[in-house]
Amino acid sequence: MTVDPPKKADPSIRSAPKSMQANNDVLAQLVALLSGGQNRNADGSPVPIANWQRRQLLLCIADPEQLNRIQEVLDQAAFCPTVAEDAAKAVELMRDSRVDVVILDPQFDGPNQGGIMILRHVSSLMPKYRRRTYLVLLSPQVKTLDTYMAFLNGVNLTINTADIATINQILERSIRDFNELYRGYNTAAGLSPF
Repeated sequence: MTVDPPKKADPSIRSAPKSMQANNDVLAQLVALLSGGQNRNADGSPVPIANWQRRQLLLCIADPEQLNRIQEVLDQAAFCPTVAEDAAKAVELMRDSRVDVVILDPQFDGPNQGGIMILRHVSSLMPKYRRRTYLVLLSPQVKTLDTYMAFLNGVNLTINTADIATINQILERSIRDFNELYRGYNTAAGLSPF
């Protein structure tokens, strides 16, 4: 009986083509998104978020200096910001496209009472759409993460203008708490976390 020498492995089997590796990366991001976690590389660093995964953020800010500060510190990997020129354009944008987070200055578009107009529009949304629109009130008159003031103003979150430098951490914590609050509902309704 003769024994055949071992066959050499096919080089195409050893390493997957780059297109398959890219598909694996997208698949890993999708699994992380659906599981509510953040996917990490082997070295522990976060995997970059694809553009379609970023939250659509609408900035309705009256003071140009505050607007610039927010745009400078905002995590561009997690949020895709759009600046509203006035309240009418902001409402039109919310009607025509998906907006996940609205950061609202009560003084926005003051002559047209833009802050009130946007609050009314968001409040008038059907509950399933209102729940998917995260409304943030940015003002020097409120405390950051003050749930009582948020409730009184019909918003999800309050941020004091002095805390703009830490807006990413504030949003992350608040949205995480929001997802925890609605976890049972989202599971029952078959919805992904916000």
